[in-house]
Amino acid sequence: MQNRLPITHQDLIYLLTGRTFVALARTLHRSFKQEGLDISQEQWTILAELWKGDGLTQQELALRTYRDKPAVTRLIDNLEKKDLLRRKVEESDRRINRIFLTKKGRELEVMAAERVKHTIERATEGIPEEDLLILKRTLYRVFDNLNS
Repeated sequence: MQNRLPITHQDLIYLLTGRTFVALARTLHRSFKQEGLDISQEQWTILAELWKGDGLTQQELALRTYRDKPAVTRLIDNLEKKDLLRRKVEESDRRINRIFLTKKGRELEVMAAERVKHTIERATEGIPEEDLLILKRTLYRVFDNLNS
């Protein structure tokens, strides 16, 4: 039988949604700022999806980033003000906006990816690879349990 550490509901909430997430988001934001990247962790998630495939709809971005439409609209508005992306109305259905990176938005990809990589390396420093695999598997299981 495996020894299990006692874990409280509060521990789980703090670890899954609280302190760990906030610490990671803050560290990533500071890392972006140090490199002169004027984006937040939330904005990065939108950009990262567009770097994978430009021209997504706002609905697709909401689904891929697990955010509601108003939150995605706000993020897009702010990224548009920074000239990192632009909206284009779908000709066949004017209710649909497709989101495209600007040249400036595309140019951020390499530097932002490097900052994310550096932050993740810092966050996982000293953790054996097998523990990281268990963590990944466990977090996916928690996610799947909550989305089933």
